[in-house]
Amino acid sequence: MTSRPTNFHPSIDPTADQVRALRDAGPDGPVVMLNLLKFREQANYSAGSPHEPCSGADAYRRYQTAFVETVGDLSCAEVVWEGKIDRVFIGDASEDWDKCLLVRYPSRQHFLSMMANAAYREALVHQHASLGT
Repeated sequence: MTSRPTNFHPSIDPTADQVRALRDAGPDGPVVMLNLLKFREQANYSAGSPHEPCSGADAYRRYQTAFVETVGDLSCAEVVWEGKIDRVFIGDASEDWDKCLLVRYPSRQHFLSMMANAAYREALVHQHASLGT
């Protein structure tokens, strides 16, 4: 397992126990992941990063592009819906999410194969730089 990036965040990255639980006892059939995204105003790339400075939203777009290019065929992921969150109807209205993303995978094995892919893990630098507070 690779070491955690300096900007690791438990609400972005699953723990080893969470991955094992999905692997060992997850649902059969398709899996839909709900992603509630809060972008940093400025992406948080580590010092010396070769990536041009940008907003968190732009860094997340880099992640999405890399996601499709590196593991699109492996994950067979399909964006079911994505959009801006305008308001909270039920629940804690103090949560200030920028975007909601629903992604469908044909199976948990597709999702887990994606997570194990080295090229995908390299692309996570953009996700980590883009999200958080």
